[in-house]
Amino acid sequence: MKILACDTSNRACSSCLFSDGKVVDARFLNNGLTHSQTFMPQVHDLMESNGEKYENLDALACTVGPGSFTGIRIGVSAIKTMALVLGKPAIPVSSLAAMAYPLSSENALVVPMIDCRNRRAWAAGYYHGKEVIPEGASEVEKIAEACLSWRAENDPDLKIILIGSGGKMLLDEISENGEFREGFDEIHSEAVAKMAEETAGAFAGEKDLSKALLEKYPAGALMPVYRAKTQAERMAKEQGKDVESVPIRYYSTNDIK
Repeated sequence: MKILACDTSNRACSSCLFSDGKVVDARFLNNGLTHSQTFMPQVHDLMESNGEKYENLDALACTVGPGSFTGIRIGVSAIKTMALVLGKPAIPVSSLAAMAYPLSSENALVVPMIDCRNRRAWAAGYYHGKEVIPEGASEVEKIAEACLSWRAENDPDLKIILIGSGGKMLLDEISENGEFREGFDEIHSEAVAKMAEETAGAFAGEKDLSKALLEKYPAGALMPVYRAKTQAERMAKEQGKDVESVPIRYYSTNDIK
């Protein structure tokens, strides 16, 4: 299976060409330029450098959030458009799950955190790759409470590994057996690709894998997952304006009419 996987939800911009369980080639860029300037040139360079044609892809995948509102929109819009034109499935991947993915084998509660200012962070908790603390945007103290509560109920001696740009904020709140792990601040497209392949693996028994994937993950259903209100929404609320409450889901074919 051949997958083009991408991430634009954090500070860096990355893309990966993945085939039959292996990374063919990957790009990672964090030079301060906006993703609107770097993302599509990076993807085109990746494909051209490997002599690959877009129509030969079996699926496309990208992180859908939470993270940078603008960054998420760039990646989701680009992947959604390409998948629509190609008639290929577009597989969504959680940014937090992708950040935690390299530590799936650790016997620990892995807590990826992306700083969203004012001692708040997007965060979730994973144990052996399974989400055990739902992702969301919350105050550091509430994130700590959720982590300590889960550990107390499941394994009081379990280590808590904190990663990401917001991880250090939580270290003071985790008084015992907590560790901030350096080197996991960014999301790598290789992890996004592997998670997308695992998602596709659930359909391995289907007679027509491509058709089954396309029915489950049509490009038109790909959507951002912010897990927090945008600045415009917050300002509108402060000004007393009515803001429509839009239900947020990762992915739903029910959205396609």
